[in-house]
Amino acid sequence: MTLLKKLNKKYPNKKAFITGAASGLGYAFARLLADNGWSLYLSDINIASLEELRATLDGAKELHTFELDVSNKLSYERTVEAIRKNTSQIDLVVNNAGIGDGEFFQDYKSDLWERMIRINLMGVYYGCHHFVPWMIKQSSGTIINIGSAAGFMNAPGMSAYNVSKAGVYALSETLYHELKSKNIHVSVVTPTFFKTNIMSQAKGSQGFVNFAEKQMNHSTTNADEMAMVVLSKAASGVFQIVHPKEARRNYFFKKWFPGLVAKKFQEMLAKLS
Repeated sequence: MTLLKKLNKKYPNKKAFITGAASGLGYAFARLLADNGWSLYLSDINIASLEELRATLDGAKELHTFELDVSNKLSYERTVEAIRKNTSQIDLVVNNAGIGDGEFFQDYKSDLWERMIRINLMGVYYGCHHFVPWMIKQSSGTIINIGSAAGFMNAPGMSAYNVSKAGVYALSETLYHELKSKNIHVSVVTPTFFKTNIMSQAKGSQGFVNFAEKQMNHSTTNADEMAMVVLSKAASGVFQIVHPKEARRNYFFKKWFPGLVAKKFQEMLAKLS
């Protein structure tokens, strides 16, 4: 039996939909599920990269790919419609697609704010909007929303990102309570930086991009580890998945020593200014 035996046993049909599946954490989810014989419905805004990965996911029972900008309402509707034509069952939805960026509030343009909210928050909303009724009808399912430790650790220079991820957390917690009695589980993932390409579409300050990339380079956690931990904990019914170790440490200090966190942020602000 694999480490995902709980998830495989709970959902014998083993069908999953993943956004942002062409790279990073999304691809790690896809590869792990493919190795466990799942049928995969994978989407990404970069369809060329997604198609290039087909050969690496040959363990999947079925593999369907879709070009999807998660911030585009009509594009999302068309994607879901195409999936419905192929299957009547979706066991797992991973709302993974997202971007990272940073800049001081007064310097971050409003169009970039709106872009951040559309992708990171509305993209998750659209995934839930379309698949929650589907899962209610089939009386089962798991939704995993990829948030961030930034949803509870609101560092300076990241206002738009912080708000988008705090929104993902709030939506996830609401749905967790609303759907629990309907045999539908919701998890929200709140990691710190780990090795991925989340800053590839950043349009804010290069200083903040460099800071984020430095944090990722120093991390000992990669996307494969994150995917395994997340899927295993979601299968066990965990709501907030706090990983890696740094995320757990940050969560502890924010809850019990908020004054120390505030001091750390002031020190961080001084370095960035």
